[in-house]
Amino acid sequence: MPAVSFYLPEDVLKELRAEARNRKTSVSRLIRTAVETHLDLETRKKAKADLIRALRTVDLGLWDELHEERTKESDDRS
Repeated sequence: MPAVSFYLPEDVLKELRAEARNRKTSVSRLIRTAVETHLDLETRKKAKADLIRALRTVDLGLWDELHEERTKESDDRS
């Protein structure tokens, strides 16, 4: 796995070290997990926005039409 270096404010690093100790893990793993979670959240947000945009462009018909169709389907089963 490639390594990446970056700078953190001292207080943030101190909190990360304390959190890593509490979780019995490394600072690197804690940062990696946080980044992966953030990226996954961003991916899900984009997918949700894409779905909503797609649903808004599709003509889903009117409720009355759908209700009538479902009622007819239910009646045909009897």
